[in-house]
Amino acid sequence: MKVTIVNIDNWGYNKYIKLELERKGIAVTFIDLDKQQYKYPTLFHKTFNFVSKLFFDYNLKREHLNKILVKKLKTLEKQDAILVIKGDFLCANSFRFLNSKTENLIAYFNDSFKRYPRMKKIHSFFDTVYSFEPKDVKKCNFNLITNYIYFDLKRKHDKKKSPFQVFNISSLDKRDAVMPKIAAFLKSQNISYKLIAFSQKQYPDLEELNIEVSNTIYSQDAVFKMTQEASIVLDLQRPNQEGLSFRVFEALGLEKKIITTNKSIKNYDFYHPNNIAIIDSDAIEIPASFFSTPYEKLDAEIVKKYHVSSWVNQVFGLG
Repeated sequence: MKVTIVNIDNWGYNKYIKLELERKGIAVTFIDLDKQQYKYPTLFHKTFNFVSKLFFDYNLKREHLNKILVKKLKTLEKQDAILVIKGDFLCANSFRFLNSKTENLIAYFNDSFKRYPRMKKIHSFFDTVYSFEPKDVKKCNFNLITNYIYFDLKRKHDKKKSPFQVFNISSLDKRDAVMPKIAAFLKSQNISYKLIAFSQKQYPDLEELNIEVSNTIYSQDAVFKMTQEASIVLDLQRPNQEGLSFRVFEALGLEKKIITTNKSIKNYDFYHPNNIAIIDSDAIEIPASFFSTPYEKLDAEIVKKYHVSSWVNQVFGLG
């Protein structure tokens, strides 16, 4: 079986799909356009791109990526399946080439239409569409699939005493008002935490709450290590999104408790009130027992269902 994955792997999670397919003996071509992204040569180009996007749906960055992609696709032999992750960066010309290389063109939307509305314009090009966003699945009759546990479940994890109880790292966007509220609550309850906010700006108010403001993106390995060190993972839901983040699946695979603002987590079979505290950011209430009681171990088959091995089996129809 021959499979191609087309993606922009800017956070490094997509490569685990490739590695899992290869582990199963499948030949994989991994086209990662992350390092090929367009840089404006002049201010004029930046201004032109803003106007052309706004009025003509023409994007210099998108056109640049698609020229590179088409060049790679021209040399590609016929594939049993091509998986496009997110795909909002694709143009019509690229879809013509993709469809000439496979009879099984698959999309995985790991973001919502609310955040990336251009995905609405391209989903009809695919033979099969998977989405992690329940609202989009229901509206468009997609196939629901979550993100996944990307590491080996048999791996031995450090069970020594955690240097901090709660951990989160997030970009500062519309969630930036939530993190300080949670930090203030944890501080009032004498719960130790390590919260990191990624931003190019400085926020003295956050630093007063012992929230680290960083303008450097942490590597995936560094984030994973800090997640291992914590006993509880904080998951901050993006506005207008119900799909579960990778933070949830890191916690699930590492047997860590979760504090989350994503109420939809209650609909999944791994939900257990002893392990997962769902909070309203406007009125944070977490019982003291949540922090003092041990993790409730889940059935191994439930956890295995959310591993990347099961993910590729479902998406590519493997046994």
